[in-house]
Amino acid sequence: MMKPWLEVCTPHRDIRAGKLDEAVFAADLSDVVADRGPLEYRDAQLFFRETYPTQGLQRLLESVLLRLSGKGAGGAVIQIQTPFGGGKTHSLIALYHFFQHPQEAANSELGEAILRSAGVERVPETRVVTFVGTAADPLKGRTPWGELAGQLGCYDLLAEHDQRRLAPGKELLHRLLGEAPTLILMDELVEYAVKARDFQAQVLAFFQELTEAVKVQPRCALVVTLPSSAPYGEEGERVLHQLQQIFGRMEAIYTPVEGEEIYEVIRCRLFEAIHDPTEAQRTADAYWEMYQHLGNDLPQEVRDPAYRERLRRAYPFHPELIDILFERWSTFPTFQRTRGVLRLLAEVVADRYRKNDTAPLILPSHIDLSNPAIRREFLKHIGNEFDGVIASDIAGPNAKAPQIDREVGSEYARFGVASALATAIFFGSFSGGQRRGVGIQRLRLMTLREGLPPAIISDALRRLEETLWYLHEERGTYEFRSQPNLNRILVEKEEAVSQEQITAEMWARLQRLAGTEMRVILWPRTSQDVPDTRELKLAVLSPEHTRQAVGTEPLARELLERCGQPFRIYRNTLLLLVADEGELTSARQQIKRYLAYRTIQDDKALMRQLTEENRKALEGKMKDAENTIGHQLLSAYRYLAKAEDGGVRWYDLGLPTVGMKPSLADRVREYLRGEDMLLSKIAPRLIEKNLPPEEGEKSLSEIHEAFLKYPNLPMLESKQVLLEAVAKGVQEGVFGVRIGERTFYKEPLSLDQMGSDAVLVREPAELSDVGGEVKGTETDVVVQELQRPGHPPGTTGYPSGGEKTVESYTLRATIPWDRLSDFVRGVVMPLRQDGAELKVEVCLEAQSAAGIKPTTLETVKETLSQIGARVIDVSPAIPGREERG
Repeated sequence: MMKPWLEVCTPHRDIRAGKLDEAVFAADLSDVVADRGPLEYRDAQLFFRETYPTQGLQRLLESVLLRLSGKGAGGAVIQIQTPFGGGKTHSLIALYHFFQHPQEAANSELGEAILRSAGVERVPETRVVTFVGTAADPLKGRTPWGELAGQLGCYDLLAEHDQRRLAPGKELLHRLLGEAPTLILMDELVEYAVKARDFQAQVLAFFQELTEAVKVQPRCALVVTLPSSAPYGEEGERVLHQLQQIFGRMEAIYTPVEGEEIYEVIRCRLFEAIHDPTEAQRTADAYWEMYQHLGNDLPQEVRDPAYRERLRRAYPFHPELIDILFERWSTFPTFQRTRGVLRLLAEVVADRYRKNDTAPLILPSHIDLSNPAIRREFLKHIGNEFDGVIASDIAGPNAKAPQIDREVGSEYARFGVASALATAIFFGSFSGGQRRGVGIQRLRLMTLREGLPPAIISDALRRLEETLWYLHEERGTYEFRSQPNLNRILVEKEEAVSQEQITAEMWARLQRLAGTEMRVILWPRTSQDVPDTRELKLAVLSPEHTRQAVGTEPLARELLERCGQPFRIYRNTLLLLVADEGELTSARQQIKRYLAYRTIQDDKALMRQLTEENRKALEGKMKDAENTIGHQLLSAYRYLAKAEDGGVRWYDLGLPTVGMKPSLADRVREYLRGEDMLLSKIAPRLIEKNLPPEEGEKSLSEIHEAFLKYPNLPMLESKQVLLEAVAKGVQEGVFGVRIGERTFYKEPLSLDQMGSDAVLVREPAELSDVGGEVKGTETDVVVQELQRPGHPPGTTGYPSGGEKTVESYTLRATIPWDRLSDFVRGVVMPLRQDGAELKVEVCLEAQSAAGIKPTTLETVKETLSQIGARVIDVSPAIPGREERG
């Protein structure tokens, strides 16, 4: 029996802790120089301990060491390349630490090997200069030559050239570099040259002069990295070509990672140690022996003795898992080469570790595509459309492959053969080039493990072909595509539409229906999702919060009254739109039907197989569904909620007119207008009521805020409505407006003149005839609006100058304990805002059949003491405590 890999080796501590940090796989030289980023890169000792010493890296370090030691050997100008595209920046960091921290380097195994191989006793004291194109600022930062001079302590020598963006000549560079050992490390040069468009020619000229200057300095080395393909389109390709010509004239090219070294690089980065190397070798040998007995059921290469060594070096991964990532997935332009492989494999190891994996090796078939982090690593390169493929056929609660495993019997269920095969096929289905799909021999290699009969794989594969919707087979090669196969497609299309798809389509259509008449917030989950702003807002509740659903009323209250923890200030700017459950069910069914039709219509290959009659019928049904869905959603979202003092008030918008296609916001706005709840005009007399007699004046900003805050006032379409009424009131002599030193009264006043300092004045001092009631139909309409049912005359939510005031108000009431906050907000605070001095006396009677604990009474007593309460009477008293009073 082979031991589980988890008993043989230990994953990296971050993997075990479930704290994968992608930055650990994203080396950045500028971060290392600035002493930031992951410790694995910043700390020289830790860096060398966790860096696998590939032959290419050793040759690179040895070459630079010989050059800087004055041995006459080693390259002057070195370009780092990797066929796979990874390890370039890692190599620069190795050079940086090796010469910037020579003691730590010399004490590492890698450093000792380099010194011994080069025949050098110690690392020479070296000036290390770095330039990273992604970190440098071409607009305001120093140029590459300015940065070089600054780090060498000779900025004055090139200050003028730096400031004028003019490349220095070779003579100046010779003076700058001098005789001391100097190492220049440059990364991401293409990106910098593309961004430095205004002086790009000077940048390229500098690099050319620098290579020539470095070449003749016996103890100077320049190491640069260039990408295998350039960003920024044609411009990037042109710059890359020019840089390759510049550095290609005299460069030595090094490859840090070659061949099967990548297996050990990956193991070194993802695992801390192999505790039992003998067991690891035994597992690799057992797999190789198994392959010998299977003959032509497997690819010829795996029976070669060299494959045994690949199994050993790749442990605990199967070589096929790493090879397919390198040979296929890495060919996608979006795949970040070594970084991408490490990140994906780290997620796989973390997933298997959490599940306490018992497998001897980690196979391609062990990749759990139901894990969101792993699935996302694949989908970012092949497209989100394959998310549905995975959910339908491979992994997830409704996927068909796991269903096959459950239905067929113990052998399938034990090994999860159908799921494993589907996963392996998916893994081998994609490539950035032409190589796609996987044959039956390689599928066995990717799936077989100890105790699994090979015959089961053939049977499971046949069942997958019969059942899965996105699996395609062509000349013995299997692959997943985003297009479904023809298995019962016409019968099952509608059944295949998931609730998630319906919800997503509903959200998209509601977004298109939202309108711009007011700000629309779709499906807020919490009150914090709806901002507390001055603009008119319409929050459309999600489908689970229908008018009939339990929990909708508390959510509505929460949205209207709060914005997160604080109370909502601008309560009179928010409206809620809620769906009718029955109407919404009809809309969801129509959306589901539409999505099924669209799936068929979007599949061109399938459409070509349909008859002309069926194609026309499908087209007609698509149009009918398209026209119906919008009307049904408008019909469903018919209930409107608005805050009112003490709760929520609901309104029924009714059914929309057939043939009309208003937006949600427009439908709500027209309803509010019809009910005189949203006004485009108001009478000056309504504003005049906002001036308390004792104050005689109030800023326009305060008046506007009142309309936004208090639900018992009408809603205004905009602030301009208020300003227009003010201008009219000034001209009619209802009140005056003071702006700065001047008071406007019975004269024209433009809206532009009324800024933030404008103050409404009830009776300007020089005028005595103010106060007569202004007649007119507009005033009458507004007054009637304020006196509609549910809004008693004069209740404006703030002091009204035209109302009779009282000097004293006494209240004795029993308040539900869970509405105390409402009592403070709706009773105490308004009285305080009127300047009233309050005296509040609390009478509390607590009854408990289970009994109230003495510790609870102690807490009550201590709280009363801390808040400075004067206790008039309490029963029973707590022994040993004195009452305050």
